Order: sequence, then structure tokens, then C-alpha cells
Amino acid sequence: MEQRTVVRCAEGHLFSTSTFPMQQLGPRRLGPGRLIRCPQCGRLRSSVPADVNELSALQLARALELEAAPFLA
Repeated sequence: MEQRTVVRCAEGHLFSTSTFPMQQLGPRRLGPGRLIRCPQCGRLRSSVPADVNELSALQLARALELEAAPFLA
């Protein structure tokens, strides 16, 4: 089974993604956020990993049902 990361977009929507690459620009990291197309609003949004310990069981289950589109590159 593939590992999925639960993320929260800038609008507060929770969803999951199968990949959450750590991008770098030279020797420095760009930060924890990534641009991912949110499956709820359909827009490219800055998203960060959600703290699953703070989510209810219902929130976690719904986030795992909504999956972001796979990365093209």
C-alpha cells in the first residue's frame, strides 16, 4: 500500500497526496509548503502537511478519501 500524506491547503481544505516532494533551491529548502491542486476547490494552493494528531477520525477519513492529482514531473 502506498504511503499518503494528509495536507491542508491555504483555504483550510484537508486532502491527501501520494507524494509530497521536498523541493530545494540550491543549498536551502524552499519551506514546508508546496503548490498542489486542491481537489475541493480545484485551484493551485500552497499546502502543508497536516498534524494528524489534531484531526478527528471523521476529518482524517474524509481527507484520505480526497486525493490530489498526481504530480506530472
